[in-house]
Amino acid sequence: MRVFFTNLGCKLNQAELERLARRFDAAGHRVVGTVGEADLHVVNSCTVTHQAARTSRKTARRGGRAHPGLKTVLTGCWATDSPAEAARLAGVDLVIDNADKERLLDRVHQAFPELAAGAEPRSAALTGGAAALPTDVPYVPLAFGNTRALVKVEDGCSMRCAFCIIPSTRGRQRSRPLAEVVAEVASMAAAGVREVVVTGVQISHYRDGAARLHELVRALVERTAVPRLRLTSIAPWCFDRRHFDLWAAGDGRLCRHVHMSLQSGCDATLERMRRPYTAAAYRGLVEEIRTAVPGVAVTTDVIVGFPGESDEEFAASLAFVEALGFARVHAFPYSARRGTEAAEMPGQVPHAAKRGRMAALLAVAAAAERGFRAANVGGVAQVLWEERRGGGWAGTADNYLRVFAEGGGEADLLGRLTAARITGLASDGVVAEALPHSTRNFAASSSRPRSASADAANR
Repeated sequence: MRVFFTNLGCKLNQAELERLARRFDAAGHRVVGTVGEADLHVVNSCTVTHQAARTSRKTARRGGRAHPGLKTVLTGCWATDSPAEAARLAGVDLVIDNADKERLLDRVHQAFPELAAGAEPRSAALTGGAAALPTDVPYVPLAFGNTRALVKVEDGCSMRCAFCIIPSTRGRQRSRPLAEVVAEVASMAAAGVREVVVTGVQISHYRDGAARLHELVRALVERTAVPRLRLTSIAPWCFDRRHFDLWAAGDGRLCRHVHMSLQSGCDATLERMRRPYTAAAYRGLVEEIRTAVPGVAVTTDVIVGFPGESDEEFAASLAFVEALGFARVHAFPYSARRGTEAAEMPGQVPHAAKRGRMAALLAVAAAAERGFRAANVGGVAQVLWEERRGGGWAGTADNYLRVFAEGGGEADLLGRLTAARITGLASDGVVAEALPHSTRNFAASSSRPRSASADAANR
């Protein structure tokens, strides 16, 4: 069968779809690049906000309407949270919740035997109904490309933040065995992947016996040949300072990028959110990280309009975000989720007030991002070149800058990691001169010591 995958939501959802795509490919099916080519459409849904849930419903319905005969499978967090509604959607043929997502291929074979007919599996292990991805299934780039890949190291969350639906849709926190993750990343590196993104719901809560996230990352650095590793969101209350020695090692393989969700810069709001830290503790950790990892990009998430957030509380949060000068802020208006504590709280903020606060936060975030970009001009960064852009190249630096190189000569930079000298600013990133023939260990010197003026710009 020909299969098209649609991902909605987080990097964890994307990592799961990449694994599902590998399973379908190894079972003898073909992953295609458009829904119009497909016999089967797999939609991995999201429900973190009302908008995400609405988009999930529209996407699931759209395929069957535009392409009669197409089978649609709906999985993911919205399908798990609202299974009866999901099953009633016009055009949806099969609903699979998160707990059964690893068995999606087997469920599809059972539900649509006519689509499974004629496939020739490339792995005998896939015929036994095992939930886990067999170790003899190598990584293949498929339609997702081989520049960057994601690896899921854990799932679920045992926290009970007042606004979050994830514990209900993904269950309690559990981790994959360290050796299994290492083997998967090694196969990605062998297939030519240049950057692997370590993802999960709470990767900082990773546990495999005595091994924690630090041990996992060290094992990935020491036991695989992947050129670059990037970590996704780390909880500020359990940041492991031992990561500093991995950044200090000087080989540049661990990206200078730390994403830590803030959610609010006001202590009263954080307390109602059930977040186990204060704004001062968060600020102290950010300062510690910036001192230990020069040029690091610290990015974050912030919610506006949480129940009970007064004008004064929002002003305090906004001032905190402005003072910290994040490299990027993902801003969200609060969205009530059925079954969460916050959905029943008094003091729900009117939509108009949330809209105004979002505009103010986005303006502050944009100024901070411009400041971070400006602070990097004149330095050298490690860039993964991902695509042609006009007559030049576009890529991502290890510290999350979007980098554009004009020209580039005759060198084919696609998928390569090179040094690049940052020479100026672009509307959505920085302009740089690629140094494709550089063979020196530039990671340790990839950013200049920050001057007082650069620090001021970054605030």
